[in-house]
Amino acid sequence: MTNADERTRLLSEIASDLISLTPLETALKVVMNTLDRHLPMRDGVFVIYGAGREPRLTVWHADSHDVRSRSLTVEQSDAIDCALASGEPHFVKKTVALGFKMKGEAIGALWIDRTFQGSAVAGEMALMKHIAKLIAKASQRELCSGGGSEPDEPQAGQIPKIKPRPHTQHDKIDWIVGESPAIKKVLETTKIAAATNSAVLLRGETGTGKECFARAIHALSIRKSKPFIKLNCAALSETVLESELFGHEKGAFTGALLQRAGRFELANGGTLLLDEIGDVSPQFQAKLLRVLQEGEFERLGGTKTLKVDVRVICATNKDLEAAVLRGEFRADLYYRINVVPIILPPLRQRDGDISLLAQVFLEQFNKANDRNFDFAPSAIDILSKCAFPGNVRELDNCVQRTATLARSNTIASSDFACQQDQCSSALLWKDARDGIGNDAVHSLNPRDTTLGGLGANAGTLRGSAATMEAPGLTERDRLINAMVKAGWVQAKAARILGKTPRQVGYALRRFGIDVMKE
Repeated sequence: MTNADERTRLLSEIASDLISLTPLETALKVVMNTLDRHLPMRDGVFVIYGAGREPRLTVWHADSHDVRSRSLTVEQSDAIDCALASGEPHFVKKTVALGFKMKGEAIGALWIDRTFQGSAVAGEMALMKHIAKLIAKASQRELCSGGGSEPDEPQAGQIPKIKPRPHTQHDKIDWIVGESPAIKKVLETTKIAAATNSAVLLRGETGTGKECFARAIHALSIRKSKPFIKLNCAALSETVLESELFGHEKGAFTGALLQRAGRFELANGGTLLLDEIGDVSPQFQAKLLRVLQEGEFERLGGTKTLKVDVRVICATNKDLEAAVLRGEFRADLYYRINVVPIILPPLRQRDGDISLLAQVFLEQFNKANDRNFDFAPSAIDILSKCAFPGNVRELDNCVQRTATLARSNTIASSDFACQQDQCSSALLWKDARDGIGNDAVHSLNPRDTTLGGLGANAGTLRGSAATMEAPGLTERDRLINAMVKAGWVQAKAARILGKTPRQVGYALRRFGIDVMKE
């Protein structure tokens, strides 16, 4: 891997997996798969040491061997010893070894068998060093927390099930910030749902924190000591999605040089988040339904049936009900994943939470950049008046951008881009409402829930208004739905949408919709 951008993306992916996945064994399995996708390698192993340099945990590259029976060869051990002694990656012919140290103590090592022979270039050396630092920190974090219990032994042909652990009231989910009634209500539902194994469907606009709530459900459940695995299903072809979820056998397709475990295997005993579930193709939905119903599947290109015990949480900002009616989403899969629906409120409906979240994001910026910024009262006032169509993700972006360009340690109202006619959100959402300028869009009252055609109960499904207010529809879709419901009478459609007849007429012309008569 010689491209600097590719190396940066690889390190970012590895860092994300090591931070978000638990326990360490699961994280290292995912990282090994990640290395296999990006590096020309045939084999590899992670070794994490316990007391006296005895291997406490080994994670092998997935291949045709029984990885549980494997142990380090003399050559592998010697290469690792050389890497630990020198403090540098150790290259011998086609193999490379690097050690993980923390405060001078050997924590672990990685050994890789490459598909080619040659000297390491500077970029490859730097990449290996960065990987070593990331894994050393993750290993030390688990050692300090007392983690790292031995994995359960599987039955023949099966993947082990979890042993339930009593739920306690002392579990914390402090990564979700908010004191508004809307967020408290959702948190209460989250805690109730977490105590069961029921499938959960997280719904809401983009940027409302669906992954954060999925992690909360996992952290509050009896599965908290087991893996939390996630996969974004958007824009993945059916073959890639099948390989990612179910794994594949060697030779299953071009480039499948070795066997690889899928996300269902990695999540066994724990929780699997399927984000953007509404983007899964109808053809693949049948395969997904089977594993959700039966808990069993075959790897791509394989014939052996594997059984898993996984709690599945799905997330979407799409209108699945409309997709079912159009025949784009299977009704049986919809009912399977929608056992406990949780609607996440947009930021504009979370009174008082913007200032709390802004402070958290500023503290994170200060810590990451060794700064000491704070908000002036006028700055908080500006933030609190913004609608933030992009929700929490947009607020985080706004805080980071403003702090980066701030002229003093106290961020004032004049530092915000919206006060300088440079607000990217206003440009992005300039057509979100009829008859409003860019600045007005960004300074909407957060209680205003009609932005972009969303009704006051956006994301909820109530009676005949569901097709207009469900998340994922465009403004044009909502306009057409309202006109159909109103018998193509503009005045009635305006009342349904909460707009004036003149605004509806303007929108019809803007979208090129011909007025029909029923």
